[in-house]
Amino acid sequence: MVAEKVGVPLLMLAEIEGNEEKREFIDLTKCITYTMNFPQLVGKRCLGVGIPGWVFTADGEGNMNLFHLNSRSLIQLPHMTTLKGFDSDNERGYCEYYVQKAVLSSDPHTTDNYILMINQGVPRTLAYWKPGKNGFITVETRKATYSDVTWHDGQFYGVDVRGNVVILDFRGGLEPTIGKIVQGIPSDFICGMKLYIVHSQGELFVITRDGICNHPETKTYGVEEFVVCKVDVDNDNEISYEEVNDLDNRSLFLGFSASVAVDVEQYGCKANHIYFTDDCSTAYYSSEKGGGKDMGIYNLLDDTIEPHYTGESYHRFSPPIWIFNTTPFSA
Repeated sequence: MVAEKVGVPLLMLAEIEGNEEKREFIDLTKCITYTMNFPQLVGKRCLGVGIPGWVFTADGEGNMNLFHLNSRSLIQLPHMTTLKGFDSDNERGYCEYYVQKAVLSSDPHTTDNYILMINQGVPRTLAYWKPGKNGFITVETRKATYSDVTWHDGQFYGVDVRGNVVILDFRGGLEPTIGKIVQGIPSDFICGMKLYIVHSQGELFVITRDGICNHPETKTYGVEEFVVCKVDVDNDNEISYEEVNDLDNRSLFLGFSASVAVDVEQYGCKANHIYFTDDCSTAYYSSEKGGGKDMGIYNLLDDTIEPHYTGESYHRFSPPIWIFNTTPFSA
């Protein structure tokens, strides 16, 4: 996702038990907390979609929406039953877990020609929706479980758990179900890790996150290392990637939101740092508190981690996420 379009990064905390309508948003660069009431988000999974103000929501019955935090506009999406491979019998009552990522191509407030791409649960493939469609269109190209997806200049780029990158070309009004697959990074390089994909300033990055599973000795989980690789998807004949530690004037925001690169000069973040939230759902699935433990700021230059939020914010299916906003909330 392109840095200059995303707005100010805010940490949206999880629902507060006993006061579910209340949501807190942390501006890390200004150390300001905004508090707002959003009854529209109660009991729903929320995912950041990479476009200012918008979040994707899903409830336990399979209803999905796009919701704008400032205008409170709501766009009703087709039901999960329109997703190929969705098993309503198996998922009933737990549908809020089903969608792993959601990414918008553009702002629904400014155009009707936008696309929503999601990474769905079983069979863990990509599917997209456009205004006017009665259901989601499944991406048939798949070598392995998809991990993340991003948008840039008319194309979606997805990455799977084996390091393959799929390119879906929507330019010229196309509605593809088949994409071009290239090897991004070697599969033996990423065993047991979570992958993210970001397009920024003409470069495509695949990022690995180690420490997503409970350690056999400590019985807990947490980031051990991030590795950022610049990938050349124009080289069809062989794997072409380069590990990088210097992101110039950029920082990365990763988690249960669209993966985003941010211009630090514009937003006051730390260059060469990764701001991350807890998306290690496999590790915290059986935890009574849920997710929210594994959050912080990772320094790519010396591999150190510092906290970005010192309080506690846990939830079973909707832990804290990054959202981006161009219109300030009232503190």
